Amino acid sequence: MNILTNNSEIITKKIKNENPLISIIILNYNTRILTVECVESIIKYTPKSLQIEFIIVDNASLNDEGAWLQDHFKDYSNCRVLKSHINLGFGAGNVMGAQHAKGDYFAFINSDVIFTEDCFSGLLSYMNANKTTGVCGVQMLNAEGEKSISHRPFEGIRYKLFGKKFLYKTDPDIIKIHAELSAPTQVDFVMGSFMFFQEEAYRLCGGFDPNIFLYYEEFDICYRLKKLGYKTVYLPHLQYIHLEGQSGEYNVAMKKEHLLSYLYVMRKNFHYSKFWLIKTYLLISYFFKSIVKSRYRPLFLFLLLRGESLAHSLRHKMVQQKNIN
Repeated sequence: MNILTNNSEIITKKIKNENPLISIIILNYNTRILTVECVESIIKYTPKSLQIEFIIVDNASLNDEGAWLQDHFKDYSNCRVLKSHINLGFGAGNVMGAQHAKGDYFAFINSDVIFTEDCFSGLLSYMNANKTTGVCGVQMLNAEGEKSISHRPFEGIRYKLFGKKFLYKTDPDIIKIHAELSAPTQVDFVMGSFMFFQEEAYRLCGGFDPNIFLYYEEFDICYRLKKLGYKTVYLPHLQYIHLEGQSGEYNVAMKKEHLLSYLYVMRKNFHYSKFWLIKTYLLISYFFKSIVKSRYRPLFLFLLLRGESLAHSLRHKMVQQKNIN
């Protein structure tokens, strides 16, 4: 891996080559004000000595927000706004942004994220000293400043069938999601609202899977990084605010998408028998839940009649916009 040994050497190299050190990719979907606030908070807390670039991908927002953002950021020398003709979702939208990234590190950040401190200096220091780390995450706070779940275990058979407590008891190496940690810790995967990648690791694993429209993208990419020998590390001493729920709605359609994405990731990354065992468990579970609570019936029927095919993803209901420059 071609990582220099300290920040000053990397920064000097980048300034000399007039290339950014960190490429920050932000997806915008009907959140233009949040996107502006996100960018401004990053600029406020990031030292000017760190060369950064912003790549904002407008995912076919309504009212031509992409054009509005292009006009708003037209005088920012380090900011580029890309406009997609169609809502690509999380995976493909970030892939589109990464295609234009020039940094040695990629920071994928949700539009509803607010920086409250300099996160990048600490992330750079850690990753420069730990060359086998492919991606890092930091402590996420909610809008009230309270700690939110910032890392999770892979959701395999033990997790899905018997729950987190059983998983922790049978594998002491798995870090509990609410564990009070004081030092950088290797975890299964970190939350997708802020992921900081070594550029080489991101590209070697193939980047985000564009087949996944929403949900489980971080599970998938961190699992693929692990298979390549890279670590996913959580840094608890750095924090940011995530205004959860403001960059997307959660309803029955989204719950179906959540289910599709999970089954796709399981079938893609794990043994086929494990996938079928989990799918069968979900069918039985939703069947009994639907008897007690009617709100589970659409999910049970969806899984029973339509299976796990991504042909039923919301991706295929996106309408292409016209006249996007």
